[in-house]
This record gives sequence, C-alpha cells and structure tokens, in this order.
Amino acid sequence: MKLGISAKMRIRLALVVICRIVVGATFLVAGWAKAIDPWGFVIKVGEYLAAWGWSLPHELIVAACVGIACVEFCTGAMILLGAFKRWAVWTAATFMVFMLPLTAYIALANPVDDCGCFGDFLVISNWATFFKNIVISAAIAYLIVRNRAVPGLLPVPIQWIAMAASFAFPLYLSFVGYNIQPLVDFRPFKTGTTIFTPSEEIGEMEYIYEKNGEERQFALDELPDSTWTFVDAVEINADSEQPAISVFDVNGNDIARQFSEDGSDYLYLIVANPDLQFISRARFVNELAEYGRNHDCPLIGIVGVDGDALAEWEALVRPRFPVYTAEDTSLKMLARGTAALVFTREGRIVWKRTLASVDTSVLESHIEGNVLETLTPVDDGRQHLWACGIYLVVILTVYLLGQSPKLLPNHKK
Repeated sequence: MKLGISAKMRIRLALVVICRIVVGATFLVAGWAKAIDPWGFVIKVGEYLAAWGWSLPHELIVAACVGIACVEFCTGAMILLGAFKRWAVWTAATFMVFMLPLTAYIALANPVDDCGCFGDFLVISNWATFFKNIVISAAIAYLIVRNRAVPGLLPVPIQWIAMAASFAFPLYLSFVGYNIQPLVDFRPFKTGTTIFTPSEEIGEMEYIYEKNGEERQFALDELPDSTWTFVDAVEINADSEQPAISVFDVNGNDIARQFSEDGSDYLYLIVANPDLQFISRARFVNELAEYGRNHDCPLIGIVGVDGDALAEWEALVRPRFPVYTAEDTSLKMLARGTAALVFTREGRIVWKRTLASVDTSVLESHIEGNVLETLTPVDDGRQHLWACGIYLVVILTVYLLGQSPKLLPNHKK
C-alpha cells in the first residue's frame, strides 16, 4: 500500500524539522563551548599547528578561534529557528566541507588526543567525531534540498535582530572568557575546589605522550624528547579523585603539600608559558607580593618552565616572591591566560582571573582588610545565566512580534 501525497509530505516536513534540530543543536552547542573557553580552543588549535609543524601569530589564532565560535553558534541558532534558510544551511555546509575530511584525517592519523569540537564541555574520541560529522553532513545535504519547504519561527523582516543577538552572545562569552576567565568552568579546578592534594592523598604523577600512533606513560624524571607529543597527565596510587598539581622547588622536591596543609590565604601567580609580554606587568606583581606580605596573604609564583628558561624569566622579572615550577599543561587547566592570579582560602579556590584583568589601581583602595577578598569570580555561573537570559529574551521578543499580524502583516512571506 502506497502512502498518499499528504502522508509523504508530512514525512518530508518532519524530516526537515528533525534535521534542523540535529544540525542546529550540534552547531549551537559546539559554538557555545568554544566561545565559553576561547583559551581552550586556542590551545587546541596550537596542538594542531605543532603537530603539522606550522607557526602562526597568536593574535591571528585568537581572532580566528573567536570568529569560528561566533559564526558556528549563530549558524546553529538560525538553523534551529528556521531563519535565513539559505544562508544558514550553506554556511553549515561550508563548515562541513572542511571539517569532514579534517576529522577523517584526525581519526586516521591521530595527531591530537581529541578534536576539541566541544571543548572541555564534551570530550569525544576522534572516530566518534568523524562518524558524527557524517551524520551532520547528510542532514545538511537534506536541508539544502528541503529546508525552504518548512516555515521558520521568526518573521522575515526582523530575523536580522535574532541573527545579531546570536552573534553578540558568543562574542560576549569569548570576550570575558579570554580576558578574565571562562564564565563556566568545565575543567577540574573550579571555584571552591582544591588545587593541591593533602599529603595523605598525594599520588605519583605520570605523563602520557604519543609518537607514531603509540601512547606511553612516563614518570616526571623520564620525560621523552620533543619528537613525542604530550597527551595527558594522570595521577597514580592516589586516594582522592580530585586532580592535583605537583609543585617543585629548585631541588625537584614536590612541595605542594605545604600549601595544602596550611590554612592561610594564598595568592598564586600562574604563568604556564613565560614570555616577554609579562614584563609589562612585572612591577605590579611585585607590588602585589608586597601587599600580600602586609596582609597575611603570601604571593607564590608557579611557572611552567624550569632550568635555564626559568632563570632567564627570573632575570627579566626580578620577582620579590618565591617562584616554583609545575607542569605547564596542569597550569593551563588551572587558570586560562598568559598569566593568571588564583586566590585561595584554606586550600580552596576563591577566585581566579587573568593578571591583565586586575586593575593596577586595586591596591590603592582604602577598603579595610585584604582588598583581594573584594574581587569576585566570574566562573560561578551567575554571569553566564544572566547573559543566557538576556539572549533568550531577545529571541522570544522577536518571536512574539512575529505573532502580531498588525505589526508585521507580511511576516509569513
């Protein structure tokens, strides 16, 4: 028995709606995850470039990463809403023209541990990413043919408002995430967690490196040469599930336990990859150290290099505070930015932010007590909730305007 024309049409229309949801939601979530943590996206792109032996200016990488995140989110939102039907679908198709062969190569060659499509929000294997992109590409191909058959949720004359909001929202997330810290933290060291594990819970760290498709674990004193690519750091023989960072003095001793067992306030300067850009803030950091000494809040420097590189950095910065070393990947997981400050109380993170986001005039405040206590975290979810609320209100307002034929009599065209 053959289906009637109307039944076939209903199936086609239902498939359009399903494809819009699948494609739109995937692009929207992927763009949102990248926009939330632009530093994470920049680091992942850096891993790709290092694997291919390429080198690009940092500013260019940042601009490209933010642009991709915003366009990806906006494209997903427009497909979900059925707005700009032709532009949105062809933009998604353009993405997949590049991403499908790229993820096929990544799945086969495995140059990086994961593609980073959803940042730290959702980590999936390279093969899962490739198969996901096959499904998305098929859905986009169907939308290219059938998308215009189903009306959208928004009126045509004011769709541009929703489009502008869908670009501005991830742009705001990226701005805060890059210049201060991600508004939502998907990494292990969230606000309220501990950085260092108490001595009775400390385990040994081993580091996973990859070369020619082979992954091996190495102890800290057995790290391989530069032909191996860092993949992950794992803690073994530990009683705690909470990740921890090992901090080493000049003799190679792990001294992290002294911070975890001390109930004092601490301000940590985190510099994963020292460079010359930090020098412009070196005087302010030394002023912070002096302020901390006067307010029972020592400043401790933790840098992601050792040996000659550390000695060169100290010669340029001339720190008037103790400086120790840690594995750079762990420091990048702790706090984003070329240099960051982390304020702890009784071993737990109170706030963290990039060094550049702290106004140098903060120490001139006449507030009684420790002025560092007045700084608040951005990654507690509140700012993100407000930003999401404002974005959804704009989209809902545009939708409700479209339901008023007196205001927009031709909105169905």
